[in-house]
Order: sequence, then structure tokens, then C-alpha cells
Amino acid sequence: MYKNILVAYDGSDSAKLAIKGAIELGRKLGSGITALWVRDSLPHFAETIDEIEEEKEVTNSYEQKLSDEIEELEQKEGFSIDFISLPGNPAKVVVEYATKFHSDLIVTGHTSHHNLWGNLLGNTADKISDHAPCNVLIVRKKKSELNAR
Repeated sequence: MYKNILVAYDGSDSAKLAIKGAIELGRKLGSGITALWVRDSLPHFAETIDEIEEEKEVTNSYEQKLSDEIEELEQKEGFSIDFISLPGNPAKVVVEYATKFHSDLIVTGHTSHHNLWGNLLGNTADKISDHAPCNVLIVRKKKSELNAR
């Protein structure tokens, strides 16, 4: 049923839960998994070229950190995961990627690093579920884990 699973991955705690859930499903169903990080588009109205270069370095460093996390998870879980990154709006890019590459399921965390829309209606997970070309699994922390804070 789900042969091509796409995970929206930004390195947040919620995304880490999502990818672990995707691995569990992938293992049971024999699915392939792609982890997609959507980075902000550059430039961000920088005043100098140096600021643009600095922002690129920070972005590249974070992308490498995420790639390393996925590689470490692959080794720990013994499960292959493709990692890619694309620029743009997270919800829009995830939906476009899922459409273009015929994803059967999108797995995303409930919250993300992108708090532009906040944690109410309109966050990235909501936008993905509203526009996705396939089923969407939104992974949440268990209530017991939320109350432990």
C-alpha cells in the first residue's frame, strides 16, 4: 500500500518522531523512505554579499547536520533512507515533491522549526494535509509525554 514514503524532516523533535514512525512502517511494508528538508530560499534581503555568503554557510552547515543525523539513523536502524533538501516554502515543497515523485504517504511531525504560522491552525502539518496528493500521517507525542514537561 505505501511503497514510497516521504518524511518532512527539519531536525526538530517532532520530525525525529515522524522519521522513526516512517521507519517502523517502512520496515513492515517494505517501503522506501525519502527524508526531505526544505530550506529557506536565499537571499533574505541581505545588505552585503558577505551576509549572503554567511547565510549560505549556516544553511549548508545545518543541511550537513541533518544529513549526518539521517546517516546515523540509517546505521542504527539498519534501514536505507534517502536524504534531499530543496529551497522554498516547507508545506508547498513537500506537497510538490510528493506529487512529482508519486509518494504514497507523507509523514510529518505535528510541529516544526518553522513557527511562522505558529502551532495553531495553519501550521506546516495542516497545510501539507490540506493539499497533499496522498495520505498524510501526522505524528504526535503521546499525551503522557506532553504532560511530563
